[in-house]
Amino acid sequence: MKKRLQTLLCAVLACCLLCMGAGATDWGLWYGNGVNQPPNGEDTVQTLAQYGAYFMGETDEKVLYLTFDCGYENGNTAKILDTLKKHHVPGAFFVVGHYLDAAPALVKRMADEGHLVCNHSVNHPNVTTVGYDRFASELTGLAAQYQALTGRTLAPFFRPPEGSYTYSTLRWAQQLGYHTTLWSVAYADWDPTNQPSYASAKQTINSRIHNGAIVLLHAVSSTNAAILDDLITGWKAQGYTFKALSALPGLAHPTVSALPNGAPFTVAGQAFTPTAFLIGGNNYIKLRDMAVMLAGTDKRFAVSYDGAADTVHLTSGGIYEPLGTELSGLRDAAVVQAGAGSQHILLDGAPLTLRAYRIDGENYIALRDLAQALDCGVTYDPLTRGVGLEPSQPYEA
Repeated sequence: MKKRLQTLLCAVLACCLLCMGAGATDWGLWYGNGVNQPPNGEDTVQTLAQYGAYFMGETDEKVLYLTFDCGYENGNTAKILDTLKKHHVPGAFFVVGHYLDAAPALVKRMADEGHLVCNHSVNHPNVTTVGYDRFASELTGLAAQYQALTGRTLAPFFRPPEGSYTYSTLRWAQQLGYHTTLWSVAYADWDPTNQPSYASAKQTINSRIHNGAIVLLHAVSSTNAAILDDLITGWKAQGYTFKALSALPGLAHPTVSALPNGAPFTVAGQAFTPTAFLIGGNNYIKLRDMAVMLAGTDKRFAVSYDGAADTVHLTSGGIYEPLGTELSGLRDAAVVQAGAGSQHILLDGAPLTLRAYRIDGENYIALRDLAQALDCGVTYDPLTRGVGLEPSQPYEA
């Protein structure tokens, strides 16, 4: 009887262990679909989408998403940031708690230069081996650590250490507000003592690149730091564009990339240095900068904001009261992500139809849209890309 009981207990224990491990996935890819074709992963796009998770974007769009895993710093991340800034390409950096402690200046630089800083957990555990409480503390702990360091909010993307997950961890991440983010292009780059040659690395990566790819590169790789310029140059020549993870298809509030614009701006010949961006080839200027620029003209306007109604009120002829944050000039960034602007912008109580985005909490307005609403003339110099506002002249399309 005792022997039978022992046998039964062993069977129950084995069953429990089997159930605990069931469903655990170590993310892997099969590149057998051909050169430059999307690979097959351990799960499908459709299965992952049920949990708000991704391993690639739309395969009919010639778009790439560059991501970098940062477990520790060994001198390569600054070079990577330099290259991204040179090409005005957004990146997503998945950091752990140690990285925040060891390289705070680099983390701040990532955010300041317009990149997404994302969650790779505090301690880098295999999350398939922990319960919900530990899982949640790993993600919320890193978010709190990042907030304390930078004053910013961590981007809502989580990459599970080792690429290991279960459907439970996908669901937990989703409940905590994160999109589990895997990858569709990667190669053996993570060992600093065994780095691939530049030629072989470029050949491998370029053979695997495809429309909608989420590219995983490790920031500890000296090879990645050295070849990234060539990779981006080549991908641009092939017609690829680059987006941030926050622009992935299916997100509730996708962003668009805004390129810092240092072109000269004048009002009736007087030079001003607004914070301006190019979005889709159009000039967008901070609304409050525009108010300061036109304050001494007959096209001046006052600005007030109703936060509860998310409404901006513009009053023609009103006196603008500066906040002290206007006309700060060119944003020193690679590229910045712009979200939807205020829902309602009124001029003298009447709603305006303006193209607007919000960047760092500020409304940016398409310059020509606002100039038209104010009936303010606009000139453009194609050689310098300079924009002139001429308040004494009517707006002409």
